[in-house]
This record gives sequence, C-alpha cells and structure tokens, in this order.
Amino acid sequence: MKVSPALCPGICAQTQQCTHYTWSNWDGGTCWMKMGDVSRDDAFFTGDPTMVCGIVNGTKQGIMNFSIIWNESNWAMSCDFHGNDLIHYVPISSDRCPEICTQTQECTHYSWTNLNGGTCWMKKGKISRDDAFFTNDPLMFCGIITRVKRRHIKRF
Repeated sequence: MKVSPALCPGICAQTQQCTHYTWSNWDGGTCWMKMGDVSRDDAFFTGDPTMVCGIVNGTKQGIMNFSIIWNESNWAMSCDFHGNDLIHYVPISSDRCPEICTQTQECTHYSWTNLNGGTCWMKKGKISRDDAFFTNDPLMFCGIITRVKRRHIKRF
C-alpha cells in the first residue's frame, strides 16, 4: 500500500488483523502490514535510515497497550474507534469535526485524520473511552459527544 511513513501506523491499526508494520521507500513508499505475535525484541536494524517499523495497539492481541490521554472535553490525540461509521466529510478542518458530530443526530463519537486534506469520520452507537485504540498518528484525534438529555417537565 503506497503511503507516507506517518500514516502507516494508523492504517495498520484500522486494518482488522494487522498487529505490526514496516514502512520502506520501496515503490515510492510502501506500508507492509503484518500479523502475528511480536515484541520490540523482534525488530532488527536494517541500516536503512528511512525505514520505519512499529507495533500497533495490541490490547486485542495482548502485545502492547499504549495510553490514550483524554482531556476534559472528552477527546484525545492519536486515537480512533473501530467501525460504527455513520458518514464522513472530506475535506474538513480538524476544529469542525467535533462541532459537526454534535449537530448530527445519530453521531455519538468521531475520529479526524489528515487523510485527503482532512477527513472527519462520524460514528454511531454506544461507546466509551475504553473502546478507543492508539494509532501512533500524532495528527489524528478522536472524541466522544456528551449530550445532555432533555426532560419534559409538566407545568401546573
């Protein structure tokens, strides 16, 4: 898959069985997605300073667990959610993504990446912070919408 080295970790994290990856400049930039149990000790020096390799969030595979640091506004950097896609908007600036999700009736959570000049992935369904996974992409972020439920009050 032809991509930049910065996007390779996120693509692997979003690919169902991908547990680790290697990026090389072969054929203009190739992300080699791999699967299986690995650790940092399995990596080896190639002598090529342009190559990149890594292990994605392996909580499902039991490999590694990177911490996602959530802020008080219920969003975090370098994270994503699997599936439950509702709709996506391209191109869109990163600051508009949470706002549009809040205004979209079924949208409960979202992810933004710089793919295609900025892509906001609106997502639906029950979600928690524990469902997010680490992407290794420092520009990507994800968030959860907290809506206040309106109660109907009968007036006498």
